[in-house]
Amino acid sequence: MATKIFVGNYKGGVGKTTSIYQIALHLVEEHKKVLLIDLDPQCSLSEICLTRVNRSLDELEPNECLNYVYDLWLQQKKYPAIQFSFQISTLIKTTDNKVDFIPSNIFYPTGGLDEKEMNLSNSLEDLVIMQQFLQTTRLVDMYDFILFDCPPSNNVITQGSFLCSDYYLIPTIIQTMSVRGVAHYIKTVESIYKKHCTNNPEATLAKALFGAQPKLLGIVETLKKVTVKNHDVHSDLKAALTTANIETVLSKHIEGKYVFSTIIHNSETIARETAKGNKSGDYGVLTNEILSCIEVDQMK
Repeated sequence: MATKIFVGNYKGGVGKTTSIYQIALHLVEEHKKVLLIDLDPQCSLSEICLTRVNRSLDELEPNECLNYVYDLWLQQKKYPAIQFSFQISTLIKTTDNKVDFIPSNIFYPTGGLDEKEMNLSNSLEDLVIMQQFLQTTRLVDMYDFILFDCPPSNNVITQGSFLCSDYYLIPTIIQTMSVRGVAHYIKTVESIYKKHCTNNPEATLAKALFGAQPKLLGIVETLKKVTVKNHDVHSDLKAALTTANIETVLSKHIEGKYVFSTIIHNSETIARETAKGNKSGDYGVLTNEILSCIEVDQMK
């Protein structure tokens, strides 16, 4: 069964999409079968992947993107007796470097994912869309890893994807406000599970559908400038913000959490090569760390 990883951060511009794509490339290099699902209405990951299949967003048919999944769900709610299924071969595309992906599309006839989300309720009925999609299509049996690229927002679509994940990963720059944002993000995503799977009259059903609470896989320092030594210190943190002590800093806000030792430096080469869909940077080392972390956790 696929290991599902939710990649997110409330702060934009932290290299999230670059990270998820580069990690996917290196997972494939490790002979893993990977599916990327783009939940971000801005569709940056989709555009990167589409460059490798010589397509563009405005060329996609409605049934070739994730918007279609949510669109059908919303329409079927009016006619619950009607059953339908998805043609996976149409939704899923494969890049020439063997990464499978389901794009989102800003050019979808009835609006992007942000517009679809506006018609969803924060109820179990709509939170299960991703879980039901993965289960009914049996995608969880087809892949080793399913990675969700999430927007910097806390909406029903992202919440539903978080709930059906096994782990979550937080790429971030290491600065005072970013550290606080990471702490807040962790508290928020963990509260989502408690709200729906613990402190809720429907908690038994929700937990049966979603399973155990997703675990924090790790925090990745990204976009580190070579000339910056991470001593942007706020008076109430009282510590230099280095990778070596970032867990100590975070512990002032949350219980100790794992920070990956691999640092992704700020590089025009990484950005340029990722835009072309090519491998770049130290993501191979990071991917090995991620795999080791998962292996250790699953042996417990």
